[in-house]
Amino acid sequence: MEIKVPSNPWYGDESIPLEFPESWEVRVFRMKGENSPKIGKDEIIRALRNPVKSEPLNELAKGRDSAVIIFDDLTRPTKAGEIAEAILEEIRLDDVTFICTNGAHGTFSREDFVKKLGEEIVESYPVFNHNPYENLQYLGETSYGTPIEVNAEVMSYPLKIAIGCILPHPQCGYSGGAKIILPGVAGMRSIIYNHGILAGWGYAMKFREVHPSCQMAYGRVEENIQRKDAEEFASAVNLDFIVNVLVNLRRDSTHVFAGHFIEAHRKGVEVAKEHYATPVDFNFDVVVANAYSKANEAALACWTAMCLKEGGTFVLISNSKWGQITHFLHGRWGIKKRGGTLYLPPPEILKRAGKIIFLSQFHERQPSFEVLDERAIKVKSWDEVLEEIEAGDKRVAVFPDATIQKPF
Repeated sequence: MEIKVPSNPWYGDESIPLEFPESWEVRVFRMKGENSPKIGKDEIIRALRNPVKSEPLNELAKGRDSAVIIFDDLTRPTKAGEIAEAILEEIRLDDVTFICTNGAHGTFSREDFVKKLGEEIVESYPVFNHNPYENLQYLGETSYGTPIEVNAEVMSYPLKIAIGCILPHPQCGYSGGAKIILPGVAGMRSIIYNHGILAGWGYAMKFREVHPSCQMAYGRVEENIQRKDAEEFASAVNLDFIVNVLVNLRRDSTHVFAGHFIEAHRKGVEVAKEHYATPVDFNFDVVVANAYSKANEAALACWTAMCLKEGGTFVLISNSKWGQITHFLHGRWGIKKRGGTLYLPPPEILKRAGKIIFLSQFHERQPSFEVLDERAIKVKSWDEVLEEIEAGDKRVAVFPDATIQKPF
């Protein structure tokens, strides 16, 4: 039996064939929207002209002399270029700047911006990284106490537009919406307060539990304290318009939701609940979790270890030429020291595995965002994976893109 899974996003997007012995019982758990068709430019423009709880984008642009378009970085699967082109046609402004909402994710290069936006936009418009340590403007505090420190360049434009995607998220329920602002273009103090002091992630986990609304939060939005805080933050920033998409297994945009950053997001979440939904089962001898859309944050695929029987084999595929993300907040900055302010160790769920196998053609000795513990066996081919799995018939679960699939 052969199953193909996607790999190496932004660097070729080729498939990896997984060949299983005929005697093994193999089940592939697919999300409902895996093969949803790609939307066209006409559908994007229709959304910009018929937004949710907002004036049409071309109307918002009237009387404005400039605009900033903020877009998510390469840790997210959004093909932002096709959306940006439609936005530029609608607003018809000469003075437009693009800013990458890299939050605490380090910085990106011209090559990265071209992958995200396309060559023509990068040649024609200024494109900048967000710096969470400098060039910030203070706007007060949210009611939760988060300091509102935001990219000062973003604040200098009369029209603020955002491009991102809605995906299942273990902390905030779903990505998209206000997260494009916090953490996207927020200062590090703001991100630390929202993620750590408020929600309880990182070192705070040693002293208290993660806030109940943020624990395994897939699908939980309205009560989520991290998101509620981010939405207050984005309101203070006066984000004018957002474009959020859902994606399929090829990272193509399949649905588009535009308009008010809260209302359009909620419309998208209603569809996302079904689109990313994946049935699960338990007590498998082997779980194969492919990290694709967020291959550079492969830890997000590890939730699938809950389907593994105690002592079973967990196979994590993260075939990404880029490797793991540089994370100023959650990452490690050396071998002997503890890491970022909110350093996150390998996921606890991996402790149920008797063996962990990490498959990638592009291994790193020191990934800055950890995905594995010291037991992991690193291999470069599927044949090597099969050699590491003990002999005998197996019951196997395969998840084609566990970084965006939702487990209920």
